[in-house]
Amino acid sequence: MKFRSLLTLAILLSSFVGLNTVTAAHHEEGHTELGEQMEVIGKTFRSLRRAVRDPAKNAESAAMAGKMLKAAKASLDHEPAWKAEQPAGEQADFVAGYKKEMKVFVQLLTDLKAALEADDNDKANEIIESLRDQQRSSHKAYKKPDED
Repeated sequence: MKFRSLLTLAILLSSFVGLNTVTAAHHEEGHTELGEQMEVIGKTFRSLRRAVRDPAKNAESAAMAGKMLKAAKASLDHEPAWKAEQPAGEQADFVAGYKKEMKVFVQLLTDLKAALEADDNDKANEIIESLRDQQRSSHKAYKKPDED
Protein backbone atom coordinates (compact mmCIF):
# COMPACT_ATOMS: atom_id res chain seq x y z
CA MET A 1 0.00 0.00 0.00
CA LYS A 2 2.84 2.37 0.88
CA PHE A 3 4.48 1.58 -2.48
CA ARG A 4 1.30 2.57 -4.31
CA SER A 5 1.19 5.92 -2.47
CA LEU A 6 4.82 6.62 -3.31
CA LEU A 7 4.24 5.68 -6.93
CA THR A 8 1.23 8.01 -7.13
CA LEU A 9 3.25 10.82 -5.57
CA ALA A 10 6.12 10.27 -8.01
CA ILE A 11 3.76 10.37 -11.00
CA LEU A 12 2.09 13.51 -9.70
CA LEU A 13 5.40 15.31 -9.16
CA SER A 14 6.72 14.28 -12.56
CA SER A 15 3.64 15.76 -14.22
CA PHE A 16 4.44 19.16 -12.67
CA VAL A 17 8.00 18.99 -13.98
CA GLY A 18 6.66 18.30 -17.46
CA LEU A 19 4.23 21.20 -17.15
CA ASN A 20 7.05 23.60 -16.32
CA THR A 21 9.04 22.38 -19.31
CA VAL A 22 6.07 22.90 -21.64
CA THR A 23 5.45 26.38 -20.21
CA ALA A 24 9.10 27.37 -20.65
CA ALA A 25 9.15 26.05 -24.21
CA HIS A 26 5.97 28.00 -25.01
CA HIS A 27 7.58 31.17 -23.64
CA GLU A 28 10.67 30.71 -25.79
CA GLU A 29 8.76 29.86 -28.98
CA GLY A 30 7.11 32.99 -30.30
CA HIS A 31 5.78 34.39 -27.05
CA THR A 32 6.62 38.10 -27.14
CA GLU A 33 6.10 41.17 -24.98
CA LEU A 34 3.54 42.37 -27.52
CA GLY A 35 1.78 39.02 -27.30
CA GLU A 36 1.62 39.30 -23.51
CA GLN A 37 0.10 42.80 -23.73
CA MET A 38 -2.42 41.60 -26.31
CA GLU A 39 -3.32 38.67 -24.06
CA VAL A 40 -4.07 41.09 -21.21
CA ILE A 41 -6.22 43.18 -23.56
CA GLY A 42 -8.09 40.16 -24.90
CA LYS A 43 -8.87 38.56 -21.55
CA THR A 44 -9.88 41.85 -19.98
CA PHE A 45 -12.04 42.78 -22.98
CA ARG A 46 -14.04 39.56 -22.67
CA SER A 47 -14.81 40.36 -19.03
CA LEU A 48 -15.47 44.01 -19.78
CA ARG A 49 -18.05 43.27 -22.48
CA ARG A 50 -20.13 41.40 -19.91
CA ALA A 51 -19.61 43.88 -17.06
CA VAL A 52 -20.44 47.01 -19.07
CA ARG A 53 -24.06 45.85 -19.46
CA ASP A 54 -24.62 46.41 -15.74
CA PRO A 55 -24.50 50.10 -14.69
CA ALA A 56 -23.87 49.00 -11.10
CA LYS A 57 -20.47 47.71 -12.26
CA ASN A 58 -19.32 50.96 -13.91
CA ALA A 59 -16.45 51.51 -11.46
CA GLU A 60 -15.23 47.95 -12.05
CA SER A 61 -15.69 48.38 -15.81
CA ALA A 62 -13.75 51.66 -15.79
CA ALA A 63 -10.90 49.90 -13.96
CA MET A 64 -10.90 47.16 -16.62
CA ALA A 65 -10.83 49.80 -19.37
CA GLY A 66 -7.88 51.40 -17.56
CA LYS A 67 -6.06 48.05 -17.46
CA MET A 68 -6.64 47.60 -21.19
CA LEU A 69 -5.52 51.18 -21.84
CA LYS A 70 -2.25 50.59 -19.98
CA ALA A 71 -1.57 47.41 -21.98
CA ALA A 72 -2.49 49.13 -25.27
CA LYS A 73 -0.10 52.00 -24.55
CA ALA A 74 2.65 49.49 -23.73
CA SER A 75 1.91 47.74 -27.05
CA LEU A 76 2.88 50.90 -28.91
CA ASP A 77 6.49 50.27 -27.84
CA HIS A 78 6.60 46.93 -29.69
CA GLU A 79 6.34 45.74 -33.26
CA PRO A 80 4.30 42.80 -34.54
CA ALA A 81 6.37 39.63 -35.01
CA TRP A 82 4.75 39.27 -38.43
CA LYS A 83 6.82 42.26 -39.57
CA ALA A 84 9.78 39.94 -40.19
CA GLU A 85 7.76 38.04 -42.80
CA GLN A 86 6.81 41.18 -44.73
CA PRO A 87 8.86 42.23 -47.78
CA ALA A 88 11.81 44.39 -46.70
CA GLY A 89 10.52 47.43 -48.57
CA GLU A 90 7.12 47.23 -46.86
CA GLN A 91 8.21 46.65 -43.26
CA ALA A 92 8.35 50.34 -42.29
CA ASP A 93 4.84 50.94 -43.67
CA PHE A 94 3.62 47.78 -41.92
CA VAL A 95 4.88 49.02 -38.53
CA ALA A 96 3.57 52.55 -39.16
CA GLY A 97 0.13 51.14 -39.98
CA TYR A 98 0.18 48.99 -36.84
CA LYS A 99 1.09 51.97 -34.65
CA LYS A 100 -1.61 54.11 -36.29
CA GLU A 101 -4.24 51.45 -35.56
CA MET A 102 -3.01 51.07 -31.97
CA LYS A 103 -3.34 54.83 -31.46
CA VAL A 104 -6.96 54.62 -32.63
CA PHE A 105 -7.46 51.73 -30.18
CA VAL A 106 -5.88 53.76 -27.36
CA GLN A 107 -8.21 56.69 -28.11
CA LEU A 108 -11.26 54.43 -28.11
CA LEU A 109 -10.20 52.99 -24.74
CA THR A 110 -9.67 56.49 -23.36
CA ASP A 111 -13.18 57.44 -24.50
CA LEU A 112 -14.61 54.23 -23.04
CA LYS A 113 -13.02 54.83 -19.65
CA ALA A 114 -14.38 58.40 -19.61
CA ALA A 115 -17.88 57.21 -20.58
CA LEU A 116 -17.89 54.61 -17.81
CA GLU A 117 -16.65 57.12 -15.24
CA ALA A 118 -19.50 59.44 -16.33
CA ASP A 119 -22.01 56.54 -16.02
CA ASP A 120 -22.89 56.85 -19.72
CA ASN A 121 -23.54 53.20 -20.50
CA ASP A 122 -25.20 53.86 -23.86
CA LYS A 123 -22.04 55.60 -25.08
CA ALA A 124 -19.89 52.88 -23.46
CA ASN A 125 -21.78 50.16 -25.35
CA GLU A 126 -21.31 52.04 -28.64
CA ILE A 127 -17.59 52.30 -27.96
CA ILE A 128 -17.41 48.59 -27.09
CA GLU A 129 -18.83 47.80 -30.55
CA SER A 130 -16.33 50.19 -32.17
CA LEU A 131 -13.50 48.52 -30.25
CA ARG A 132 -14.65 45.12 -31.42
CA ASP A 133 -14.83 46.22 -35.06
CA GLN A 134 -11.45 47.94 -34.84
CA GLN A 135 -9.89 44.87 -33.21
CA ARG A 136 -11.18 42.56 -35.95
CA SER A 137 -9.98 44.73 -38.83
CA SER A 138 -6.59 45.35 -37.22
CA HIS A 139 -6.02 41.67 -36.50
CA LYS A 140 -6.72 40.86 -40.15
CA ALA A 141 -4.02 43.30 -41.21
CA TYR A 142 -1.36 42.94 -38.50
CA LYS A 143 -1.74 39.59 -36.74
CA LYS A 144 -0.25 36.54 -38.40
CA PRO A 145 -2.99 34.07 -39.28
CA ASP A 146 -3.03 30.99 -37.07
CA GLU A 147 -1.43 27.95 -38.63
CA ASP A 148 -3.89 25.09 -38.35
